[in-house]
Amino acid sequence: MKIVLASGNTGKLREIGALLAPYGLTLLPQSAFGLTPPPETGTTFVDNALLKARYAARLTGLPALADDSGIEVDALGGRPGVYSARFAGEGASDEANFRKLLAELAAVPQERREARYQCVIALVRCPDDPQPLIARGTWEGRIAQAPRGAGGFGYDPIFLPAGSRRTAAELDAVEKNAISHRGQALRALVSGARAVFERPPGEPPGKSAGRGRLYVLAAPSGAGKTSLVRALLLRMPTLEVSISHTTRPRRPTETPGREYYFVTVAEFERMANEGRFLEHARVFDNYYGTAREPVEEKLAQGKDVVLEIDWQGARQVRAAMPSCLTVFVLPPSRESLEQRLRGRGTDSAEVIARRLRDAVSDMSHWSEFDYVVVNDDFERALADLVRIVGGGGEALRAGRPELAPLLERLLA
Repeated sequence: MKIVLASGNTGKLREIGALLAPYGLTLLPQSAFGLTPPPETGTTFVDNALLKARYAARLTGLPALADDSGIEVDALGGRPGVYSARFAGEGASDEANFRKLLAELAAVPQERREARYQCVIALVRCPDDPQPLIARGTWEGRIAQAPRGAGGFGYDPIFLPAGSRRTAAELDAVEKNAISHRGQALRALVSGARAVFERPPGEPPGKSAGRGRLYVLAAPSGAGKTSLVRALLLRMPTLEVSISHTTRPRRPTETPGREYYFVTVAEFERMANEGRFLEHARVFDNYYGTAREPVEEKLAQGKDVVLEIDWQGARQVRAAMPSCLTVFVLPPSRESLEQRLRGRGTDSAEVIARRLRDAVSDMSHWSEFDYVVVNDDFERALADLVRIVGGGGEALRAGRPELAPLLERLLA
């Protein structure tokens, strides 16, 4: 299969070409067609990846693949992000960019230099492909005090992967590709590419060969996703919800097997060690996880499944099943979030305070999702979810500009 790589970055071409070679995919650089990349005007990695892929597909008549990646630094509020390649100005060299980053972090101690590489890869079969394949990868780490190593490109000389004493530029290509953000995204892309090319244009992902679709909903605690999922199931009775396992105590209003499967910590850890979870995470001192087998069975039977999980779980599911559709639910304000949490009457004041503190961190991951729904009016939010599940949610994509003022208030 011939695919155009919509990038002029020789480092990306080298890395992506090496990662795709074992899968029989012939990668043609857009320079072979005399193309130059379009301006990257998107506000998210997804926006820019899609923009570049559609542009290359339109001008070459071939399927096109594009990635957008960058580094996010917590101490800089997530900067440089989508501006990583031009952090020091348009046309800046890799060294100029990472030197500027080091200068801005000069007074920040090592323990507060958390950072992560993000990568989003978009694959389109045609310029107007209504259901492009989107794959993501995240590589956690820290920013070093000084550059080291001669390999890689971009910010690799100053990026210390989590648990490593060597920078990304000190890793050999095999080591780096095994754990990097781009390696993660490409493996997810390859696992979903066959289904993309087998289904007719316009058919939602996950439906080829009678297979069901997987929808993943996440939100900060108190945003109303549980109520929305319950209403969605009533509105669309063919949907099925996957019941998660948890180690947290059962609330008086809950029934085992309805809201959750309640298990002990020992039981949960045994299931995790046996690889029986599609995703699992520790949230607020308790464990939550989605058993893999029942989800796989329902999808194989052609049933559409909804997962109601947190952003950490959503990231794991995307890596395992890249053709899933992900939705993040935002509250209309921090005040409404607090009112909803207190209105439950199920948590202590200490738990509520902790959930509110963690909500901002949770909401900062909104851009990792395909769609964003704002729960300012319950019926309108429910209608938006119905549109997404029905295949008509293009206007609800995460990168739409009208979300910017709300996100600025929520994340301030």
